[in-house]
Amino acid sequence: MESSLYGSTPKRRSAQYQKFLQDVAEEYNSNGKPTVLMVCDTYFPVFDGVVNVLDNYCRNLKEKVNILVLAPSFKGDVYLRDYPVVGVPNFYCKPLGYNVVLPGAARCYRKFFKKIRIDLIHCHSPFFLGRIALRMHKKKGIPMVTTFHSQYRQDFVKYVGDGLLTRFLMHFIMKVFCGSDEVWTMQPAVGEVARSYGYQGKMRFLPNATVFTASEDYETERALARKKFDADDELLFIFVGRLVEQKNILFLAEVLGELKKRGLAFRMLFVGEGPDHAKLLKKLKEEDAEDRCVFEGHISEKSVLEEIYAAADLFLFPSLYDTNSLVQVEAASRYCPTAFAAGSTTSCTVTDGVNGYIFPCEKEAFADGIMKAVSDRAALEQTGKNAFRDLYITWEGVVERAKEYYSEIISARK
Repeated sequence: MESSLYGSTPKRRSAQYQKFLQDVAEEYNSNGKPTVLMVCDTYFPVFDGVVNVLDNYCRNLKEKVNILVLAPSFKGDVYLRDYPVVGVPNFYCKPLGYNVVLPGAARCYRKFFKKIRIDLIHCHSPFFLGRIALRMHKKKGIPMVTTFHSQYRQDFVKYVGDGLLTRFLMHFIMKVFCGSDEVWTMQPAVGEVARSYGYQGKMRFLPNATVFTASEDYETERALARKKFDADDELLFIFVGRLVEQKNILFLAEVLGELKKRGLAFRMLFVGEGPDHAKLLKKLKEEDAEDRCVFEGHISEKSVLEEIYAAADLFLFPSLYDTNSLVQVEAASRYCPTAFAAGSTTSCTVTDGVNGYIFPCEKEAFADGIMKAVSDRAALEQTGKNAFRDLYITWEGVVERAKEYYSEIISARK
């Protein structure tokens, strides 16, 4: 599924990779299908929710349209899935945990982009590659949509403070959103965040989805999964995502400490990696909850993740940062309800006590909510079943709508 070819820097750019891109251009220009350029400032092997969304769009659309990705390379290598990628030189920024593309980094592919016909640009990040996409959109008249994935202002404030630099960065990224023909996002609540940043143009809503298939025999799958993770009759809580402060993981550590003080028997699985892993460990020790926690690291194997969700009783996701996380849909695929923090955008997809839980973002109140939810196992299980009924959605249906929107936008521009 995944391979790598040298080709992202002038010194390492191989003739093989150049020939590969030339063949892509010739095929795409002649096969009669529209070509969609997907643009993102992060890409494999760095993995996060935005990369997950982009990858699922590409894999589910590649038979219907020509897919081409413009994204950062990694240490001189261009990582390929089963669709072509134009890998752009960059450098790794340790404080952010991401590769950063500098202005002008894609100039080495100028001839390639002159040869290939692009019918639509779908931008997934408003940073430097987003500005390159915007220039292509304006200069060549190619229609462009940009997906609003994150609460960007929160990121900026975390890393540079709430001052002049954050205002500059907000102005920088809003050039991309406001310069696009349309902005897509997951739900109206996220759209309101985009509006609050200053976007006033056309907006469409496409939810995030999952590649997880529905279980054919959930009861058996759950029993085997709980045995594998030694859950027995003990409550099993999980968190799946990047270990970053923005996802409120330090608050979660406080909640776990409070639950232990109250004598609740539970284990907590953390699935994921991130730059704030050490901070989380320190906080768990301060709360005397580290003995209840297991860190599984990053897991990409779909089957293993499905087992974890099937084994879990409750997914704890108190993030105030996420807009519409994929993991809550993944959890719903295995009848695992999610507990959100009140005021979070990502909680807008659930009804408290029906297909999920929304608890106040305060340590004791959040712990109160968990204690109440797990006190009635039958009600907890029913909430999980309702989550599957109401929240579970696959990428096939989502990208089919996306393809219809692409056709509409391309036709309107012509």
